[in-house]
Amino acid sequence: MRKLLLAHGGALSNLPLFVAIDAGLLEARGLHAEAPELAEFKSTAALLRTGAAQLGTTGFTQALVDHALPDPLRIVGGSGKLGMALVGQGGLTVEALRGQRVGTFADDPMEALLYDALRIYGVGMSEVECVHFGSLTAAAGDLLAGRIAALTLVEPYISRFVAQGFGVLCDGIEAWGGDYPDTLLVARESFLVAQPDIVREVLAGMLEAQALIERDPHAALRASAHRWPEFSHDELLAGMARQPSDVDIRPLRASVLARASALEALGRMRITPRLSDIFALDLLDGLLKSGPIFQ
Repeated sequence: MRKLLLAHGGALSNLPLFVAIDAGLLEARGLHAEAPELAEFKSTAALLRTGAAQLGTTGFTQALVDHALPDPLRIVGGSGKLGMALVGQGGLTVEALRGQRVGTFADDPMEALLYDALRIYGVGMSEVECVHFGSLTAAAGDLLAGRIAALTLVEPYISRFVAQGFGVLCDGIEAWGGDYPDTLLVARESFLVAQPDIVREVLAGMLEAQALIERDPHAALRASAHRWPEFSHDELLAGMARQPSDVDIRPLRASVLARASALEALGRMRITPRLSDIFALDLLDGLLKSGPIFQ
């Protein structure tokens, strides 16, 4: 049994990875995989950047930001899509955020969403007081307490806040004009070259997990609901509907690349000619050609 430490995020877009682990799908493929609890957003990036984890799910922005490193991250598959929004106190609009405290998460898709959500409504980042949080729990607490006017969020938090009377000021579909990913499966390039069989097995397990999620979402949640102990079963089901699993990232490549300009404007990266090399989808292509095995 091969041991494997996997990075991950905290959104429901990580569900295919969690179900692949928690339902024993990776173990059946000879992988003893661990996805440890991570307290802060930066923990995911740190696992991948330090090499403690060579493979895992993370926000798509990390592959963009790290694309010019000597041993960059490569996007080998998807995980989940949609399910990101700028959520505000009831009655607010994006234009009304001028001069207000607005929360987001540095070096994350939600920071790119904030930049573009403000931009399409004619508001600049310099016109709001941007508060960068380290954890979703702390940020959600500040929004609930009224210490910030708005916050970029992912599922299942969005569904919970909407049910409590908060408003969606702008979501990713509006800001970016269509389907978009949240979390992707990435591998360090050197690991992908040295261990393609491990990457293939994780991808295959996630494809099986997605099939289980779509076929029997209740069973999938029973396996992985412990990853979100503060949310009820119904809240997680509502979040899953708004942030579906999607391991086949191939149709969303252009959406990922299009976010680089926002990240560059935020000072998170510099676009180089190597940007389009971030995708390494040969293993995914091969697995999907044998699609019936995952139905």
